[in-house]
Amino acid sequence: MNKIKSILSLSIITMLAFLISCNSENQTSNKAVIKLNFKDYSGAQVIVKSTSPYQINGDTLNANETEAFIYNTTIDKPTYFELNIIGQRQAITVYIRPGDSVIVNTQDARTFTSTPEFGGNAPIYNDYIFKAEQVSASFNNTLMNIFKNEESQALKAIDSLRAIHADNIAALRKGNSNIDPYFLKIEEARALYGWANLHSLYPKYYNYINKLDDENGIKLSPEFDTYLAEVKLSNVDLLVLPVYTNFLKQYYQADYDLYYNTELEAEYSSYANYQLSEYNKGIENSEIKSILAYTSINDQVNYQGKKDKGTYWELFSNICTNDIFIKDIESKMEKWAHLDKGQPIKDIEMQDIDENIVSFSDFKGKWIYIDVWATWCNPCIKEIPVLKQLEEDFRGKDVVFISLSVDRQAEPWQEMVKAKELKGVQVWVGQNEIISTFYKVSGIPRFMIFDPQGNIYDANAKRPSMGAGDIISDLLKK
Repeated sequence: MNKIKSILSLSIITMLAFLISCNSENQTSNKAVIKLNFKDYSGAQVIVKSTSPYQINGDTLNANETEAFIYNTTIDKPTYFELNIIGQRQAITVYIRPGDSVIVNTQDARTFTSTPEFGGNAPIYNDYIFKAEQVSASFNNTLMNIFKNEESQALKAIDSLRAIHADNIAALRKGNSNIDPYFLKIEEARALYGWANLHSLYPKYYNYINKLDDENGIKLSPEFDTYLAEVKLSNVDLLVLPVYTNFLKQYYQADYDLYYNTELEAEYSSYANYQLSEYNKGIENSEIKSILAYTSINDQVNYQGKKDKGTYWELFSNICTNDIFIKDIESKMEKWAHLDKGQPIKDIEMQDIDENIVSFSDFKGKWIYIDVWATWCNPCIKEIPVLKQLEEDFRGKDVVFISLSVDRQAEPWQEMVKAKELKGVQVWVGQNEIISTFYKVSGIPRFMIFDPQGNIYDANAKRPSMGAGDIISDLLKK
């Protein structure tokens, strides 16, 4: 009897130990670790951010006492993360499952995105992603040369990239019987929507590179849009892929030129409102609609601040159902408060074409219309003829036209000013931080209007081709 009791006690203890073990495993199985090692550490900081559209800001990592970067997280499903060194534009993507550890070894910050070595318990996934991204990056380096070609030649090159990815995925599947099916699904989607994105971008870039307007632009074949038969416009499972979100943005992109050249401008009051309306009409899935509304207004605010908020905010807040998204937009808008109408301008020293130093304050007492541009910017060049006409129309009036070049070097600017016989006040500032930080110029062309008292009238004024002349005429009547 005692022997039976002992056996029962031992069984109970064993069972309890097993249950505790299982419970402990369940508590820790969702933990995942990413570790980044530099052989030659040089004071870098690393940003870690999941590719989910719901993580707006990444986590900043500093090196520990062994000069390693360690990121501990809890995930309930396989997740993609982007690792980026502060100050560098490129990032690397890693795939990690609950319970996984990912190790990234690299020589130094400069070689971080070019020669990483992956370790941990499943390096095969991240080796594949890195090689796939290298293939795409190499292709993208030749993109301008590809996009300038006629349709059949350009699409042949785009199709060849997809074929390479398909072959690599097939080899991965064949050589690894235990490969995660979810990983294969997402990587196949990455290749598909990367291919679809290139298709959707081709007509715009063909016209841009060959300097063609919409009227004289590319005439696509009837077969061109057949690529759309392979895509899905409402797959929330693919929102972890930035390339999928980018494709949806391209697909639902409202026609910018159509808006400004038809009665749509009067109907919708702002392009942002028009874009949101197109999302609202075209997208049924509320989650996708919310994300695209956020990304659209985020782009609007990053480029133009609070401009036109009154025209689109009600529709945006109805479409965007995520409070985090809305609060992020509101926070970014607050950072533009110093550029509100009536706020004082920040002066800057600029070099004119005769190498004299001039500043905004030199023109106090007149309205100032500013064109921020560069010689490599085709949309900027497109505005020059209309801008020249404005300068002629308002010659002798109390308005000065300042064309402010942000070319990295002065020489291309000097050559174009002379070659195109540009008028007005031609100045060069290069990469002056006041332009990018105080005036928040993140894209060009950008136009601004300053009043005669040295205050901001409009930090995001209309382009010459979009009605700037009417605005200037009204201002001169005040």
